[in-house]
Amino acid sequence: MKKTTYILGVLILIMIAFLLWASNIFQSTEYKISRDLFKYQIKEMKCFMKNINRYISVEYGDNLLESLRRNPKLRKELNFYLSSFMTGKVKNLFIVYKPENEKFFRVLADGSRNPDDRFAFNEKFEPLKSKYWYKVLATKEPIVFKQKINDIWTTLLYPVVKFNRVDYIIVVDFSVLPLILINKNLEILKGNLKVIIFIMIMSVIILVIFLFYDWKRQREMQKLINELQILNDTLEDKVKEEIEKNREKEKQLILQSRMALMGELLSMIAHQWRQPLNVMGLVVSKLKLRSQLGALTDVEIKEAISKIDEMIKHLSNTIDDFRKFYRKEDDLKSVKLYDIINQTLNIAKASIENKNIQIKLNINCPKELKTFPNELKQVLLNIIKNAEDILVERKIKNPYIEISAYFDKKEKLCVLEIKDNAGGIREDIIDKIFNPYFTTKDERNGTGLGLYMSKQIVEERLKGRLIAYNDDKGAVFRIELKAGYE
Repeated sequence: MKKTTYILGVLILIMIAFLLWASNIFQSTEYKISRDLFKYQIKEMKCFMKNINRYISVEYGDNLLESLRRNPKLRKELNFYLSSFMTGKVKNLFIVYKPENEKFFRVLADGSRNPDDRFAFNEKFEPLKSKYWYKVLATKEPIVFKQKINDIWTTLLYPVVKFNRVDYIIVVDFSVLPLILINKNLEILKGNLKVIIFIMIMSVIILVIFLFYDWKRQREMQKLINELQILNDTLEDKVKEEIEKNREKEKQLILQSRMALMGELLSMIAHQWRQPLNVMGLVVSKLKLRSQLGALTDVEIKEAISKIDEMIKHLSNTIDDFRKFYRKEDDLKSVKLYDIINQTLNIAKASIENKNIQIKLNINCPKELKTFPNELKQVLLNIIKNAEDILVERKIKNPYIEISAYFDKKEKLCVLEIKDNAGGIREDIIDKIFNPYFTTKDERNGTGLGLYMSKQIVEERLKGRLIAYNDDKGAVFRIELKAGYE
């Protein structure tokens, strides 16, 4: 008992150190992502401004002001050209110049699509943050600054220099909303990491309290033993000694049960979080690499946001599911097995594909099943991950995992089978794989609680049955569900 307690304490401390390290890495990566994405947007807008200036130079010559002043038709054409770039990403796009003898700027062209909001040609214009505008005139270099509208809009002043003076300035107000959304999702993830660190710290505090009482108990027990040895000559003293020992054993069993429950919950949380965190790490690394290569697109950013948001929701749902595991709920949902299988594979897809493992699907169960979807997905993910590990460990050629689902009309059961071609489970241990703490892996890779919890979920929560057997290729895990099938 004492040795087990110390080992558990060391493991918890290692986990806390790792989470603190991961939090530090996450903060550094978060800053780099924000910085690189903002730089990419600025670079994109500058290229956008260069293309507009190139068009103006070709179509209107070297003196834009005189060309527009002489020909009103050219003004309309330039306004129409600028309005073609007005999208959800661009709010304002116009061109101004600063007469030498005047205090204000004047507008040459405005891309606003609403004529009532559009500046007239040569209309006076007084910017709100004039210091940036005069700085552009002085430095002849582009300037970027944020507006005070929830930090969503950013302004780029792009000067066009001719004969060593600013001839005119192209102004664009563009949105940085994708960057803000990514930062918000990263903040949510950071908050979840802080919660996990807090849970680990509280676990250590509880463990220290247990260790203190264990030390105190051992001390009292030794004192009693010494006293009983002195009184060993009488039967009454021997009976008292035996009674005292039995009481101590009962206390040890109670303490061991509590410690096992705490270790079980911690191991399950760590096991369920490992794969989603890996997926988010891959998404963040991909964003960073694509950004460094200058090839990051809005589509990829949206996909990354969606993937990170999906993983965050899965992590949050996993925590809620474990928190509610021993509490009965009646929130059954009608779902299709295909959707549950597909969502589960989305989580494990990156890891499986990285190991060149083929997924075979044979889904013939179109009806809806009333069940607890998240808990069924946890069971599937656990079994699939075990199959992946054994395929890699045994170095199977052409490895695959086959998932089948069908409705047994005779027994009125919805059957879900997960098979692999890893050679099967040894006959001497196949009856023990659902026992708590039983594992064929080392301490770093297994806790012996995965299949035990899967069986508990299927049989206690889902009112079904989970069994395992071997066929001619490998192991088969069969889940039978019948409650609520329509």
